[in-house]
Amino acid sequence: MRSPIVMPRRLFGLMAFAGVVFLCAASAQAQIKLGVSGPLEGKNAGSMLEVLKGAELYIGQVNANGGVNGQKVKLIARDDNFEVPKTVATVTRLIEQDNVVGLMLVRGTPHNQAILPLIEKHQVPLIGPSTGAMTFHQPVNRYVFNVRTAYQLEAEKLVALLKTTGLHRIAVLSVADGFGRDVLKGLDSGLAKQNLKPAIELEFDRDAATKDNTDFMKPVLDKLVKSDPQVIIVVGAGLAVKNAIVALRAAGSEARIATVSNNASTAFIKLLDKHAHGVIVSQVFPDEKSLTQPFVREAQMAAFKNKVTLTQGMLEGFAAAKIAVRGLKGAGTPVTRAGLQKALDNLGTFDLGDLAINYSPNDHTGLDMTDLSIITRDKTFLR
Repeated sequence: MRSPIVMPRRLFGLMAFAGVVFLCAASAQAQIKLGVSGPLEGKNAGSMLEVLKGAELYIGQVNANGGVNGQKVKLIARDDNFEVPKTVATVTRLIEQDNVVGLMLVRGTPHNQAILPLIEKHQVPLIGPSTGAMTFHQPVNRYVFNVRTAYQLEAEKLVALLKTTGLHRIAVLSVADGFGRDVLKGLDSGLAKQNLKPAIELEFDRDAATKDNTDFMKPVLDKLVKSDPQVIIVVGAGLAVKNAIVALRAAGSEARIATVSNNASTAFIKLLDKHAHGVIVSQVFPDEKSLTQPFVREAQMAAFKNKVTLTQGMLEGFAAAKIAVRGLKGAGTPVTRAGLQKALDNLGTFDLGDLAINYSPNDHTGLDMTDLSIITRDKTFLR
């Protein structure tokens, strides 16, 4: 019989130490990764950064309390410069190289439309796309889980709310892309329901409006001013809205300006600068200053602990992250894309804090709320 192998004590100690190191390294690498794509630099980055900060606030809170089933959640955000081809490239990288189990808060309607083939090919859940376009609501896409109110519903309510304030001579200036045309459908429906006809409806070129000048307004400015509206609803990114206002004021228009919730952020107010006062913005999340609502109180507490001021834009990210984490907790161990999709698909009613969302295989709609705000002289949103 062979003698038992006796391991030298020093070698045994080294192997034991190596085992501990390996376990620690494995633990450090045991992260659940979620991916984000959007403009993180430049003139259109401000709103996106607020949304992203809101998600970080909630995920930071979860990680401080042990993560999800003992694993930390890592948010990987990549800059796409708000350009559709770059969004496709960054999302491809997030899926194929970063191996995220899900995507969150991808910014922009045409951008999210462009990545639909990718998420379907790789079966990756997309949680809270930062768009309210109807194409992500109907028909139901099994991988898309909406959080914000649909633009068409928001736009209908915006018209109704404007009319209650006495503004009934309404003109529309919208970006000529999927986002602008989707919102326009809602505005047309809202006008019809209020027995109103638009003073005029005009489109502007999306690419031209990405430059920080008013040149994109030249083809439409004269017609818009001559239609003599009480209010002009400008549908576009923040930079386009700002430059539209500059052109309108230079042309002598005194019409009120309204825009939709993609611009509901403190960064948008800062971008408008001296043109901010009096601009009307529709909102699809609760008032960030309303401490009577549990959802807002929770977000306020997280912001306070991180020494930041809670903004309207952060609430969108906070809500999406809360839903994502709820899905991760129900996805089983280890978390997979398929497990996350199934958990969200069968989520049912989930109360974010007196703010309910409901998912089922036949409904990934998200929230349903719209409110009006106006930017005050002290650069805040007043509900």
